[in-house]
Amino acid sequence: MALTMFLLCPYFVLISHIPFLASSLSLPPSAIYLLQFRDSLPPVSQQLLPWNLSNSTSSPCNWPGVSCYSIKNFQVKALNLSGFGLSGILNNSISYLCLHKHLVSLDLSGNNFTGVIPQLLGNCGHLNTILLNDNGFEGLIPTELFQSKLLLLVDLGYNSLSGNIPPEVTFCSNLEYIGLYNNYLSGEVPSEVFSLSKLKFLYLNTNNLTGSLPNFSPSCAIYDLWIHGNAFSGSLPLSLSNCQNLTMFMASKNKFEGVIAPEIFKGLQQLQVLYLDENKLKGEIPETLWGLENLQELVLSGNKLNGTISERIAQCSQLKVIALSSNNLVGQIPQSIGNLKYLNSLILFDNKLNGSLPPELGNCSSLAELRIQNNFIGGRIPPEICNLENLKVLFMFNNRFGGEIPWQIGRMSNLVQLAMYDNNLSGRIPSTITHLKKINFLSLAHNNLTGELPSDLGRNSPGLVKLDLTGNHLRGSIPSSICNGNNLSVLALGNNKFNGSFPTFIGKCLSLRRVIISNNLLKGRIPDDLERNSGISFLEIRRNWLEGNIPPVFGFWSNLTMIDFSENRLSSAIPPELGKLTNLQILRVASNRLTGNIPSDLGHCRKLIKVDLSKNDLSGKIPTEITSLVKLQSLLLQENKLSGVIPNIFSPLQNLFELQLSNNKLEGPIPCSLSNLNHFSSVLNLSYNKLSGQIPGCLGNLDKLQILDLSSNGFSAVRGLQQKYSRDQSLLRECQSVTEDLPEDLKFEDIMRATEGWSDKYVIGRENAYAIRLTEKVDVYSYGVILFELLCRKLPVDPSFEEGQDISSWMRKKLQDNDEYICFLDEQISFWEIDEQKKALRLLELGLECTEPLPDVRPSMRKVVVSLIKLNN
Repeated sequence: MALTMFLLCPYFVLISHIPFLASSLSLPPSAIYLLQFRDSLPPVSQQLLPWNLSNSTSSPCNWPGVSCYSIKNFQVKALNLSGFGLSGILNNSISYLCLHKHLVSLDLSGNNFTGVIPQLLGNCGHLNTILLNDNGFEGLIPTELFQSKLLLLVDLGYNSLSGNIPPEVTFCSNLEYIGLYNNYLSGEVPSEVFSLSKLKFLYLNTNNLTGSLPNFSPSCAIYDLWIHGNAFSGSLPLSLSNCQNLTMFMASKNKFEGVIAPEIFKGLQQLQVLYLDENKLKGEIPETLWGLENLQELVLSGNKLNGTISERIAQCSQLKVIALSSNNLVGQIPQSIGNLKYLNSLILFDNKLNGSLPPELGNCSSLAELRIQNNFIGGRIPPEICNLENLKVLFMFNNRFGGEIPWQIGRMSNLVQLAMYDNNLSGRIPSTITHLKKINFLSLAHNNLTGELPSDLGRNSPGLVKLDLTGNHLRGSIPSSICNGNNLSVLALGNNKFNGSFPTFIGKCLSLRRVIISNNLLKGRIPDDLERNSGISFLEIRRNWLEGNIPPVFGFWSNLTMIDFSENRLSSAIPPELGKLTNLQILRVASNRLTGNIPSDLGHCRKLIKVDLSKNDLSGKIPTEITSLVKLQSLLLQENKLSGVIPNIFSPLQNLFELQLSNNKLEGPIPCSLSNLNHFSSVLNLSYNKLSGQIPGCLGNLDKLQILDLSSNGFSAVRGLQQKYSRDQSLLRECQSVTEDLPEDLKFEDIMRATEGWSDKYVIGRENAYAIRLTEKVDVYSYGVILFELLCRKLPVDPSFEEGQDISSWMRKKLQDNDEYICFLDEQISFWEIDEQKKALRLLELGLECTEPLPDVRPSMRKVVVSLIKLNN
């Protein structure tokens, strides 16, 4: 039977193809070629091409994506299969398309073709248009592609092509459009490309191209020149002015340097869009630039330009976008900018502009975005600014504005983001600010504002997401209407003089994530009947006058990661319900009047990193459930009335590096299990207790310990530590410099006593940066470590690091493992403004430069200071 089936197999194959053969005999050759192309694709792609062969009278000229010269002769003129979702390796299928001898246009863009670009395309029909952009092609651009002089348009953008641009492209003398953008092309661009006499559109952006721009021919016909996102260097060539038809010149994010020659703009009268941002250009902005009357978008941000902004800027009457941020510009914002009636965005932040804000800006009726932060602009805010009814973003922070906020600010009805923090503004917050119905971000922090908040603040602004009024002199009650829209995420009112009661509305505001009302004069009790809030993660109400008990309801605010009730007048016991907070990482209730035992339920908070219960009237024993928490780094219980013995359950798995138990009534021996804390690198303070017995010698194993204070206890001997101190004393004598003149009878105990147990205040140098030879680059390394400490809020050798890691190696490993830098920096940074986050990332980069393993690669301290000054300005 098997043999019979084998012999009959060819017969069945022939029979199965009879319908196709029969139908194909009635189809024109062009249809057969198309069907062959379709059948060469993967099965999924075949289904995406709804070409019908069941109807023998169906003309291929009516098939989707197919265009013919004439329905009668069936000759295919163009094939447009853009966005069909086709896949496969085009090199295996292209031969069937090239059988169409009169094909002039092939559009396969927006598909999923892979593999290399077929060489056969260079001799395929009579092609003048080849569109292969937005696919997955890789490898080199085939030189054969440019052997046809018929080629007018070629687009290979948004692929994964690599290698150089073939110099053979210059053979296509009729080319009008070249699209090679968003690939991985490298090397220099053949100079002849810029000299193609008929070339109008050249898109080379977002590659790895290098070298300088060549000279442009006198007959340059280019309209659009996009070269941004590469590594082009050198100065901009004077011959660019030959491109008199140029309307768009996009050259951002390259390495162009030097002064912009004034002659360049004399011949570019048609220029509408100019992007030269994020290069290394210096000098003044050429006056000839202001003669470009058709200019609509001017972006020169992120360079080293200096000088002033000319009053002639108004001659560019069509300007919609002016972006000159992150330069070294000085002087005043020109009054003539007020004549730019089409101006939509004015971006001048991060410069050295001074003077006052010109009232004429209020005439720019189309202005939607005004960013002038981080300058030296002063004086009063002109009320005319409030005429900008279309303004959506107003960033004026970190300047020198003074006086009151204009009451007319309520006219800016479309304002979405308003930031005026870090100025010298005074007076009351105008009640008209409540008219800003579309506002979602409002920050007036760090000014000298006084008085009470408008009672209906937030009532008419349902989209309010962040309100930051930190660091003023505001008083009165916190309005309950702030969270009316239930969109408020951040409420920061710290460092003011609010003297009302605890804002109970925060319990009902489920959108809230961060609440900071510390350093105020809030008084009274926190009500026990607060709503259960499952959203707030950060709650800081330290340093107020709140009294009474800590309501147990806080134990049901399930998203809490940080609680700080420190420095109030809270009393009674710590509610055991706080042990339900499984996400809690930081608990601070220090400097209150809390009594009773430390609840063992806190041991259920497995994520606890820091616990500060110091300076209260807590009594009873230290719960073993807390001292055994694996992730705990800091346990501060000093200045209470705790009694009993120190739990002997410390294990090598713990991350504890600070343990403060001084000024209590603890008794018994020091547990030897403390020596298991290999990560211990900071403080062990057991002073002023009733501890007794011998100091265990195992404490000598804590090599990383910086401060050890066992004073004012009842120890009978120090035998365990004596041997270690004796060894250290002999080492000390061996290491003495010949220039030192220390007493020969100096004992190690004398040094311990003189330095108050190695107190940090006696440290004069250190936390040598891997260098065998001490140089100035060692100081640079140390400064980089300090930057990491500030940005990550971690110690140089933190308990959370792997064995043998320091903060520098930990940081580099994190960068390799995760592109989202913000996620492993200090949590507070993630709530900063975008501009401030960018500064934090720049500090991170600076820290990486300072901690380069090779000292010679590190910057000098002078360069570090220059970088910091520029960042601050």
